[in-house]
Amino acid sequence: MNFAKYVVLGLFLNSTAHAFISMAESGELPAANTYQVGIEPQLLTSKDSGGNIDLFFDTAVNDSSSARVLIGGGTIDFNAFVSLKWIPLPDVDKQPAMGLRFGAGIARNDDDNIVQFQLAPLLSKKYDTQYGLTVPYLAIPFTFINTKHDNFVATNLAVGSEFHYHEWKNATLGGEIGLDMNKSWSYISVFATFPFESSKGFK
Repeated sequence: MNFAKYVVLGLFLNSTAHAFISMAESGELPAANTYQVGIEPQLLTSKDSGGNIDLFFDTAVNDSSSARVLIGGGTIDFNAFVSLKWIPLPDVDKQPAMGLRFGAGIARNDDDNIVQFQLAPLLSKKYDTQYGLTVPYLAIPFTFINTKHDNFVATNLAVGSEFHYHEWKNATLGGEIGLDMNKSWSYISVFATFPFESSKGFK
């Protein structure tokens, strides 16, 4: 009986732990000495339904990288995540931005602790439109997850876009769809970011 209980609990943790690690960012980088805050509601669309909401803070590290600190909650009681986005190949002419995001985080659900380590290849390309700049992106996060009952790697496909409306100097909107590839959840999320200064100054 206890064995069955642990199996069910382990399956529940497997299906929920990775749901929090969406991308919610393209290969664009904040300009030096700028900062931004963001919010991301997320709707889970597979397995047990639910939702999360995350708050994050971004800052430039150097010309090719930026850092993010994120906290949130919802279906899981609490989660925190820190990541570094490294873009050695920027979006220039016909070349898309290409890079990696490295991250680590913890989550807590009832009495269970979850530890997460992520590596996510990231690709994006910006396009000018009559309404503003749009930046579609694609990423494949690989996340090692450690729980009290199991260790495994969760994988999903994240496809989304940022949109910088030309009349909104102080906000960026975005949306993302996550598709389960291995021990992950599918989800839909939207996000908005707000710079500390009067202009975003993206590179």
